[in-house]
Amino acid sequence: MTLRKTCLHAAVLIALSCAITPLAGHAAPVPAPLTGDAWRLADEGYRAYNRGLYAQAQAKAEAALKLRPDTDRLYLLLVYSLQKQGKIAQALQVADRAIREGHGNPALREARTNLAAAPATGGSAAPTDTPAYRKGFPIATRAYDEFNAGNHAAAARDAEQAFRTDPSQGAWALLWLDALEAQGQYDAADRAVTTSLALGARNKTDLVARQQTLHRRLAIRPAEAGYQALINDRPGDAVPLAREAVSLAPDITSHRLLLMTALMLDNHLPEAEAAASDALVADDESTMSLVMRAYLRQRQGKTGDANADFDAALKQDWLDNDQRRNVQLIAADAAIASGDGARATSLLSSLPGNDVDAGKRRKQARAARAPARPLTLSAYPPPLQDCHDTPYGTSCDPLPSDASVSGDPAMRAYAAYGQQDYQTAITLARQAVELNPEREVNQRLLTTALAAGNRAQQAEAAARIEAALAKKPDDSALLMQRGYLHQRLGQPALALEDFRAARATGKAPPTAILDEAFAMSGTGDKRGAVGILKQAIDEADAGRLELDPQQRYNTRAGIAGLSREWGATVSAGFRGSRPAASGAAGAAVTVPGDAVFSTAEVYWRPSDFLNTSTRVFEVYGRVSNTLYDNGGRTVTQSIEDPCSGSSSTVAGTTNNGVSGFPTTVGSAGFRFTPSTETGLTFGLERQFRIGTATRTGTLTPADRSYRCDLNKKNVSANYKTDAGAGGWLAYMTYGFYEGTGLRVDLPSWLTMEGYVQAGYSLQDMPARFWWKNNTTGQESASLTGKLKQDQGFAAGEFRLGRSIRLDMINDRLVLFPYVVIGADWLWQKNRVSGLPNDGDKITLQGNYSGGAALQGNGSTWSLGAGPGFNLRYWFREDHYNAPRSYLDWTTQYRFNIGGGEADRAKGLFMNVTLSY
Repeated sequence: MTLRKTCLHAAVLIALSCAITPLAGHAAPVPAPLTGDAWRLADEGYRAYNRGLYAQAQAKAEAALKLRPDTDRLYLLLVYSLQKQGKIAQALQVADRAIREGHGNPALREARTNLAAAPATGGSAAPTDTPAYRKGFPIATRAYDEFNAGNHAAAARDAEQAFRTDPSQGAWALLWLDALEAQGQYDAADRAVTTSLALGARNKTDLVARQQTLHRRLAIRPAEAGYQALINDRPGDAVPLAREAVSLAPDITSHRLLLMTALMLDNHLPEAEAAASDALVADDESTMSLVMRAYLRQRQGKTGDANADFDAALKQDWLDNDQRRNVQLIAADAAIASGDGARATSLLSSLPGNDVDAGKRRKQARAARAPARPLTLSAYPPPLQDCHDTPYGTSCDPLPSDASVSGDPAMRAYAAYGQQDYQTAITLARQAVELNPEREVNQRLLTTALAAGNRAQQAEAAARIEAALAKKPDDSALLMQRGYLHQRLGQPALALEDFRAARATGKAPPTAILDEAFAMSGTGDKRGAVGILKQAIDEADAGRLELDPQQRYNTRAGIAGLSREWGATVSAGFRGSRPAASGAAGAAVTVPGDAVFSTAEVYWRPSDFLNTSTRVFEVYGRVSNTLYDNGGRTVTQSIEDPCSGSSSTVAGTTNNGVSGFPTTVGSAGFRFTPSTETGLTFGLERQFRIGTATRTGTLTPADRSYRCDLNKKNVSANYKTDAGAGGWLAYMTYGFYEGTGLRVDLPSWLTMEGYVQAGYSLQDMPARFWWKNNTTGQESASLTGKLKQDQGFAAGEFRLGRSIRLDMINDRLVLFPYVVIGADWLWQKNRVSGLPNDGDKITLQGNYSGGAALQGNGSTWSLGAGPGFNLRYWFREDHYNAPRSYLDWTTQYRFNIGGGEADRAKGLFMNVTLSY
């Protein structure tokens, strides 16, 4: 099971922990001094009694008596707790047993006398001298004996008969109720109260109180079923269950919060607001209900009404400092969500400067902008609900959505899970199970937390799910939970089986269709997954599947991504210099002067080979060239004479640039991303020197004597390869991207993107070599051999900024201003080899047959940083597909901050890309 709405699950569980709390009542005796666990249990029992928690007081008294059965006061506590619950027969039974065992406390005897003589405390004493009483008395006596003997079924039958014989005897009606409750027949007990009142029982007050207690107990079942429906992501199923719980026990705050939450999750915000208003009618001092109504009003864009509710909550003079702070933070969240940064700042003004949560919101307030779309649950999460016992009953306080919840380990586990602190969530979930192992929601919480843990913990989660499914093989929630676990374990085929089985039960949440689709794509059946995702869009159109705008967009984006089998990218860049990763063969290319470079690529993703929703395999072809190069001018500089070692001055010259088809380089290869979650891509390509300018050039030997010989002969060494010559390039890229896609739920969002790439290129090309006279241009000594070029490189770039959707122009146009830092490292080893050992023929000194290194070998690096911006327009979308293409323009200016090759790292970098 996945927690799609984690911040709400904590609130749901908090409400569940409070759902069985009875009403407060009257004061009780002062606890007797005891020691150890007996004292602790007795103290907790008296405290519960004082708060009106009579069922809890009963449980504590029974536990304490097991440790100290010699203590009169513990029997009194148990008797009074039972009496307050209207369990007269059970109270009388406990008093009788205590007295039989020798406990002669006068208060205990008095309590027994009162229980036996005047059980009908809610009305006048019933007559005992009537024929009806004399006829019913033997039956009632038998019923008391049967109850004391533990034969509750017979006791209920005889007590009902006795009461129907003489309906004035309210004590017999209470005995009837006790016997039914002892069997767990609460519905029957509720009907018995109605019957008793209709027949004219005189103890109407007692019976009405018992019925209220029964209703609270009966309300627990639909409430817990409602919480489970929410956890299973079925808020629509939770709504009628919550309404039933509220109807049975309207005074229990947690039931009303459950109804608000269910309606909110089911996207019925006006009805949720009405439920909050009803809760305020029942308790107009409830801060929790008031804050929830404010939140629900803000979600609907009723900012004025929401602000009025928040202001009313802040005026409640019974709030302590912590409670008031929490309301201030929640109200500030609402103001920020509505774009009212000034109100948020004002709300936070009284909080100290070292308040971390307030400081975070002050920063958000300065950047607050009005939302362009209705507020969503993900963009504006609701406050948490912190419920706890007080002397006046159960109280629930609102907490900010990002608060760390204290108290119940289960709700703390949900909070930890929502913060992706899975190990803490597992520890707390184990504590919740230890405290209440019978509560199914706690068991599922533990399984969910374990599924997010390490391999051993995931195995434990799998075993727990299998055991639970053995008992409930058609439990859709368990099937979904196992499906999510299979996905975590990289078993999409098994996940698909579980999601299909869950949907077949008819009880899975409507969104299970999306889980099935993505599991299917994980198996490699991308076309089948696209069909199911289109069906999901149809379901949403028909109103059978609730998708908010971002969920709908994500579904359409899934269709667009999974249906893509080919694509093309064309880019052109204007740069005075280029980083390593953008050069031919991944090499750094430094061009003196301004130039425009282009790259065009076409790729194919075979649908039935390697490609899934998390794996990408592409075969591609690419051509790159220089579209325009106006050349450049070298400055006057001093160079070393290779023969004498002395320096000489060389005047600056203007170099003519080469551009167009002669500069074209081609590549064909493949790349594979084993897991899109890790972001690693491996590639291999074969390169071809298509353009004539890429196949010819001059060579400068690294050896000084060779260069001297060339100078003396006034010749230059040249080479030429053929069009089929080229090399191999292997590379690996790690990329990470957050917020780079289009969002429709927020007008602006944080964006980070970056990559690190490393590779190795090997070129071992047959070539023709010759020497040309620099004065006459005459060629001589044409030979054949090999030109070898080895190159290793690494490059990285990181951009951080905030994307802004330019809705005033077009809601598919996004501006991304950012800061960038980029670095590269280049190592190369170039040489010639395979030339004949004939020095006379080539008129040069030395032996080239064994290979001779060329000048420029070694390694260099550069580092630059600066500002930039990106403008991207998304297009080519339809009813089922999100935009599948974009036109992108990025500009940045970098300053050199390190490395020996400053020209590679500084200057203007501009690029235009069309991705189709």
